Amino acid sequence: MYVSVDSLPELTPEYQQAQQQAVRDAKVVYQFEVIKERALDFAFYASVTIWSLFGLGSLWLMWIAITDGPWTLALFILFFSGGLLTYFYYAGNPDVKQTVTLTEKGMIVSDLQLVPDACFAALRYSGYVGVAISVVGVVLVGPMMFIGAGAGLLMSFKMAGVENRPKTRVRPFHPDIEYVMADNLCTKFKNDLTLRRVVPRIELENDGGIKDELFSRNKEFYFLTYASTEQQQDEIMGHLKKFINVEKGDY
Repeated sequence: MYVSVDSLPELTPEYQQAQQQAVRDAKVVYQFEVIKERALDFAFYASVTIWSLFGLGSLWLMWIAITDGPWTLALFILFFSGGLLTYFYYAGNPDVKQTVTLTEKGMIVSDLQLVPDACFAALRYSGYVGVAISVVGVVLVGPMMFIGAGAGLLMSFKMAGVENRPKTRVRPFHPDIEYVMADNLCTKFKNDLTLRRVVPRIELENDGGIKDELFSRNKEFYFLTYASTEQQQDEIMGHLKKFINVEKGDY
């Protein structure tokens, strides 16, 4: 049975924070870890093609900078593009360590990219070098240095602070919502993993206005995805049914 979005609590920042904190503080019922290895699909080959073109474009820009522009711009392009290409060589299709935690109040899914620390170090140092070269270029060449490198300088500051941190999603359970457990077979993983979707049954009224926005926000707040084997899925379903009304289905 679908629940009306009007019957759900207002998703104020205070309410969301309180519900998510309750999930974190609740007793852990079940937990498992898997390594998600994406199968080689169209998205992988597309990303390889894009970054190959990026590398060729960087070489072309370096040639232009060497022949017609200041040497500082050439060095900037070299270190900036080198750091990005090093990062995306490893991070273009990385393995992901996923940790799924089921508590009495909800679920927590954490994804950590298994990218070598040296990769992020290269990205950070490229950012440092990019900032330094831009500053030196302004001193030696003048403000004209910023015409082509302004956006790159901003990106260099961001690169200098990059770190590999897990992405965590916290999804509370709502006692009045029924859920559907649906498999997403479009996303392919190795190691017999299947992407699962915990979908809240919230009624969509299609009024083209506020109700649509409320529906989207509530669905996002209570919706969750994770990957698991069949054995892990059977075990977590056994625990889930103790806390929420959930059944397998298509969505």
